[in-house]
Amino acid sequence: MPINIERTVERAFSTALEQALQAKAEELLKKALRAGSPLRRKIDERIEQGFERFITNGIQWEKKRVGFKK
Repeated sequence: MPINIERTVERAFSTALEQALQAKAEELLKKALRAGSPLRRKIDERIEQGFERFITNGIQWEKKRVGFKK
């Protein structure tokens, strides 16, 4: 069974590139989400607002009607 060297190198390059991009993206996200960063503060505020609404309003259950919506 012949081995297609070009295809093998192409797949290896693709895999290595994907791993490098993922590692860089993780690094950037960790930097963006570090304690005290603007993005981290915004996310924390949103979580706190959602929690406050939950505490204030409790669980809101939607009543679903049987049948199709018009």
